Amino acid sequence: MELLIATAITGVIAGVLGTTVFQIINVSEYGNDRLTALHELQNIAYWVSRDAQMADNATGGDELVLTFPDGSSITYEVTGQQFRRRAGGPPLRLAWNITSANFSVDNRTVTMSLNSSPEGRDNVSQQGTYKVSLRPSGE
Repeated sequence: MELLIATAITGVIAGVLGTTVFQIINVSEYGNDRLTALHELQNIAYWVSRDAQMADNATGGDELVLTFPDGSSITYEVTGQQFRRRAGGPPLRLAWNITSANFSVDNRTVTMSLNSSPEGRDNVSQQGTYKVSLRPSGE
């Protein structure tokens, strides 16, 4: 009888520990996926903000083209699920897992709507809308 009770108590403890370990692993993976998605959006916002503050003009849509006083330009675009920056040479990949990007330009403000969905078993998706101002006009 004592052996049966000890076995039952051990089974309950093992079940609780197993469930706890499973939850810790799942929450950790979910958190990592969300942080990855957020980091990708913030990296894009940093680069676009950095370049837009030096640009004279911008055109939006599915891609963003920033034009500079010297006539050069930088293009931001999504190819596959990669967000790329093209500035004359080969494109620089800024982020993976970008499922959509839309750019609109109103006066001297660029609004970016971005969506990042890292591949993982939790199907995490992070959306962000960022506004960036172009350099002040010389007028």
